[in-house]
Amino acid sequence: MGDQVTGAAVGATGDGVAVPATLEEAKTALASEQAKNTVLLNEVVALEDEIVNRCMADFAGVVSDESREYWREQLLTNRKGATVALTELANAKKAAAPAAPVVRAPMHNRATARPVAPAVVGGGGTDADAEGKAAKIRNRAHEICGAEHVPFSAAFRRAEREVGGQ
Repeated sequence: MGDQVTGAAVGATGDGVAVPATLEEAKTALASEQAKNTVLLNEVVALEDEIVNRCMADFAGVVSDESREYWREQLLTNRKGATVALTELANAKKAAAPAAPVVRAPMHNRATARPVAPAVVGGGGTDADAEGKAAKIRNRAHEICGAEHVPFSAAFRRAEREVGGQ
């Protein structure tokens, strides 16, 4: 018994591949294979774009907007060489980056500082005397502060000693 084919006439080759018997079947088979190739080509292009976009994102600090298309083309034609070049550029940029700026710590924290209450020297006396003495100390502290350009707290301590001795 021989091979029987039902439906369209199909020839056979020695390697088991079916060969269309008519010209119309050949055209249809060719169009089908071309459509498959187009789908595969589109998938390959999409995958290449995804890989190139990932590489471009990895080297975003090195690639500028002006050179983006150049590096995209380089990654498509010679990914290994372009990756090596971009890695060297990234390493050179890291080495040339300035060090973090030195932050100077404040010498004191005014938020937590508490004013020092003056010691009561004499005891007794009226509130009017205390207010008059306090005004003298404050005024003298302002004079010292303006004349000698010292902080008010230091000028106030000096004024306390000066006015307290009177």
